[in-house]
Amino acid sequence: MSHTLREIEDKLLNLHLETFFRKAYEQGIADGRKQFSRPELLTLSDLQEMFQIKYPTVLKMTANPEFPRSTQIKARFPRDQVYKWIEENSNWVKQNTNYYSKEAM
Repeated sequence: MSHTLREIEDKLLNLHLETFFRKAYEQGIADGRKQFSRPELLTLSDLQEMFQIKYPTVLKMTANPEFPRSTQIKARFPRDQVYKWIEENSNWVKQNTNYYSKEAM
């Protein structure tokens, strides 16, 4: 049973793609678990750890009137709205935090 070089290359490519997609899927699951393992209302300390920034930068970020905050509890920030804010303000986040660094994810 002889295989052509093309068949061998195709099988090898399929194996590599399967491995790649499995790893990407597993990373997506891990990222999702990490994202939603945070409490629904974040504290300043949660934000500091999440963005990997110093406390003064957290204060600067949360002083932005567009940054989401709880209307009922002082110094609490709705997790899901914070993630949405990150998506909408990714340039600010990239320039001022380590959120997108490999260690943060």
